[in-house]
Amino acid sequence: MLTTLLRDRITIVWFILIAATLASWILGVGHELPQRYAAIGIMLIAFTKVHFVGSYFMELRHAPLALRAVFGAWNLAVAGVLVGLYLFV
Repeated sequence: MLTTLLRDRITIVWFILIAATLASWILGVGHELPQRYAAIGIMLIAFTKVHFVGSYFMELRHAPLALRAVFGAWNLAVAGVLVGLYLFV
């Protein structure tokens, strides 16, 4: 049963999401980076996680191309705006 579970793509994505959460936590708690770089790294990890959740757990990877494009553009736009606001405000 475990080998069947590990062959499933959604399980692999779930493990990637857990690893990304741990990476965010490590950047937030014990890091050697300046605070600005750590914060940007955490935001980029968060939006990567949004992409994976939308694609695999909300089934957008099987959606029409237009819907996937809108979701991808929204994800990039919001990430860019938030990182830009963090850097320049």
